[in-house]
Amino acid sequence: MALTIFVIMIVLLLLGFPMMIPLIAAAFVGFFTLFGGFSQLETMVQQMMAGIRPASLIAVPMFIFAADIMTRGQSADRLIDMVMKFMGHVKGGLAVSTAAACTMFGAVSGSTQATVVAVGGPLRPRMLQAGYKDSFVLALIVNASDIAFLIPPSIGMIIYGVVSNTSISELFIAGIGPGLLILALFSAYSVFYAIRHNVPTEPRASWGERLVAVQRALWPLGFPVIIIGGIYGGIFSP
Repeated sequence: MALTIFVIMIVLLLLGFPMMIPLIAAAFVGFFTLFGGFSQLETMVQQMMAGIRPASLIAVPMFIFAADIMTRGQSADRLIDMVMKFMGHVKGGLAVSTAAACTMFGAVSGSTQATVVAVGGPLRPRMLQAGYKDSFVLALIVNASDIAFLIPPSIGMIIYGVVSNTSISELFIAGIGPGLLILALFSAYSVFYAIRHNVPTEPRASWGERLVAVQRALWPLGFPVIIIGGIYGGIFSP
């Protein structure tokens, strides 16, 4: 059966069908072969609907929607600018700022993929121009974006909490410490890398420029505060 399903998927892909068509066809063939027909299809659909019934899952598409809005808007640029104003002048500051921006945007969007696109897009060319190797830049952006899974609000934690019947609010609190620890380790290695390869630093920003950058980034920074504060303040349901 497995070979048949695999062959069907390969043939449909080679014929140019969209990815969803081979997957759907393989699922129907596998279901028909396993149950000898489609008499159990209704039961399977009912079980699938029961799995997505928890109200907590409503937050997942909303976080994805918010992440898309922030990716298309100026939230990522404002967060990046704020971090660069404070860290750009130190050795390895650009790399540290990239890791910090990934963490902050991950906390705002809750999505690893949105973080890679929003932060990696503007910062990758800038890091390459500063003298960082492309392999280091890609590794830093991709891995630092994974911190979004730990820093609340996290889409992955919501799904895990629903599936495992674990308190989502406790998962959010539990992820803050490990997320910040990973950020600190990334930052320490970034400084070591910059010193070892003699990467130049950015000009030091004045305190006036830093204040303006913080003011512009207040709305993106306020998003996770509203979510976590609302949950533990009893305003939102965890």
